[in-house]
Amino acid sequence: MSLLILIKVEVKQNMATNRKYWKGLEELNETPEFLQQRDQEFMTNTNVEEFLGDEQLKETSTARRDFLKFLGFSVAAATVAACEAPVVKAVPYVNKPEDVIPGQATWYASTYYDGVSYANILVKTREGRPIFIKGNRDFGFTNGAVNPQVIGSVLSLYNGDRLKFATIDGVDTPTATVDDEIVRGLEGIKSKGGRVVLLSNTIASPSSYAAIEAFKNSLGGTNEEGVSSGATFEHIQYDAVSYSAIRKANETTIGKAIIPDYDFSKAKTIVSFGADFLSSWLLPTQFTPQYLVNRNPDNDWMSKHYQFESNMSITGSNADERFMIKPSEEAAVLAALINACGGNVSGIAGEVPSSVSPDAIATVANNLKAGNGLVVSGSNNVGIQSLVNKLNHVIGAYNSTININNPIHLYQSEDDKMTGLIKDITSGKAPDAVIF
Repeated sequence: MSLLILIKVEVKQNMATNRKYWKGLEELNETPEFLQQRDQEFMTNTNVEEFLGDEQLKETSTARRDFLKFLGFSVAAATVAACEAPVVKAVPYVNKPEDVIPGQATWYASTYYDGVSYANILVKTREGRPIFIKGNRDFGFTNGAVNPQVIGSVLSLYNGDRLKFATIDGVDTPTATVDDEIVRGLEGIKSKGGRVVLLSNTIASPSSYAAIEAFKNSLGGTNEEGVSSGATFEHIQYDAVSYSAIRKANETTIGKAIIPDYDFSKAKTIVSFGADFLSSWLLPTQFTPQYLVNRNPDNDWMSKHYQFESNMSITGSNADERFMIKPSEEAAVLAALINACGGNVSGIAGEVPSSVSPDAIATVANNLKAGNGLVVSGSNNVGIQSLVNKLNHVIGAYNSTININNPIHLYQSEDDKMTGLIKDITSGKAPDAVIF
């Protein structure tokens, strides 16, 4: 409600009416305070500290008008304070790059790989600073698909806790000094014919492999008599999430230690045993757009998806039918499906759980036998993966949905070598140097 007081005085003079309005009693009476404020170009603002520091404030009875005045001032003061921002001094280019226009974003095509997630991406930059990542729909086999890890990775570039210097025993040290000490240490190991181990996750970069090979050659060599000398070098690739069981099972069944290429876009029936291929299993950035191709109700047909798992996953929540089983029950369910599809497997310990009825086994098997079926498993057990391969062979998946001639080169974890390295360290036969 407005408290504006309008006082009207009518003066009749020469049959004309002149009207004058006042905004308040102060203007009408022309009080000294009003005259002082009227002659100032700008109004005097009351300091918040000065206002709140009045000791008699608690003893005063505030009128409604004064309360509204104080309330309006406090809101305005808080708004102005919230709009304050730190001053950032911009330094102009001396020689501006041709492809950089201040204020306009520049996009770069790139590839993201951190040992787990892989995607073809576009990076948005402003004045050389990456600020946003999205999928590249025009290049690469991921067809623009990304996951939260890929999108959020740009935040790590602005992490204030990142190391700014090299360290020795936790003490910041110039990088050149650290490099010199490492080189001297490696030269000493090389001279006595020691052992050097390089431990990394799976590397997908040809240039990185070339650098590792050059590093290996720098540690070895031959002496004047032509006898090889130098340090023994070993490169071990190890992934925290390993898929080595798939490679070992394929080495036994098809003679190639590979992870084949799975094409979910061709699959009419998908059976997954704990493989969360829409979120974290193997290559979700490739599998997700493939999976969505045949999950459109407007198509002539839709793929049928069955999920057998213990815990709810993103993939399981999107399945047509989901069955809860224990990891120890996967082998029994796989054996039942193999036998129902016309294969022959025996000697499998355990029974099909009650959560999977015989009718469900028969329904899944009939759909798989209809053609273009695909079975995957997230287990890192060689026995489970061998049963999956057998089931895929029975339903003819290697002729439709699985391509062994275009293998996935990621996840080359060498678990056996890693286990051997740990045994050497615990038994006192540790390498002379380990580089992570």
